[in-house]
Amino acid sequence: MAHYIDSQVVEGLLTNKSWNTNVLITTVASGTLSLTVASETMLVFQGTTSGQIVKMPDCTTFAQIGQRYQLHNDSTQNVTVQDNASGALFLLEANKRAFLTCVSVGSAAGSWSYFLVEKTIHGDPLLVTYPGTGLTVNYASGVARFNGVTTLISAGSIPLTASQTAAWLYVDLDGAVKQSASLPSGTMAMALYTTSPSAVTSLTDEREVVDQNTVWGVDADVQPIRYNSTQGAGNLEKAARANHTHAATLPLYKSGQLANTAFAAANPRVATVTFGTAFPGTSYNVTVTGTDGRSWIVTNIAAGSFVINTQAAQALTGPVYWTAVYTGESL
Repeated sequence: MAHYIDSQVVEGLLTNKSWNTNVLITTVASGTLSLTVASETMLVFQGTTSGQIVKMPDCTTFAQIGQRYQLHNDSTQNVTVQDNASGALFLLEANKRAFLTCVSVGSAAGSWSYFLVEKTIHGDPLLVTYPGTGLTVNYASGVARFNGVTTLISAGSIPLTASQTAAWLYVDLDGAVKQSASLPSGTMAMALYTTSPSAVTSLTDEREVVDQNTVWGVDADVQPIRYNSTQGAGNLEKAARANHTHAATLPLYKSGQLANTAFAAANPRVATVTFGTAFPGTSYNVTVTGTDGRSWIVTNIAAGSFVINTQAAQALTGPVYWTAVYTGESL
């Protein structure tokens, strides 16, 4: 049976097995959603319309500090979050979460302590935030990794270029945070932004989860050694994988044996050796030995086979051994 409590203060330890928080699921719109003390604790935004503003409640209506809210932006657009006096708190980008706690109830605007949860799940390399006015963005301290070298970056701010579409904010190879219309090769992307003549209109997190962009190959991807082949560069983390051919510097060789019964009755007796994998061509040398004394010769040399000729009609009593080495020199 449901038990409704309008207000309850617990001064000791409160333990609960499960907690159901009221949730408002709303579609983003070009307008302002003003929250009150009676609003749901959690708000989930969906949809594709830009221009959504969320105004936090009047802090003087709270009985005490500690009022909390969660904002989940599942839409495709940025959501601007303001205090109750229309002061900018932060820009909540698509696929991000914000957790806010009121820490001052002395005015309508009050004071809010908040943090944003990014789409990255490792550490925190340089979180970029927009204060909400002008062209300047802030970034937290973090680390940038270039070819295994870790560079510590201090928190700071940087003005973005006005009237840009899909421009980049990034950490350069010298460890400095910079911005430009295109992303230089080898740098670490932080954010993709769009600006009007006087403000930032879009700021999208472009940091990467290291493991998320690691493509692990499987054994079947590995190509066999090929004689005198061109070595591929590989891509992503798939070095030595499907598009990465190993060049061989040693001559290729093959060897095997034939049973005496492989040489059918004839004058002379002959047998064909067929390779499991053909040589690159016919430029290979063959050596034949056996338990029987014969003057062996090799004929019908092809990339994938050759014929052993015993030069006699007499039956063989033991196996015949052969070795084929592709012509070349080791380096």
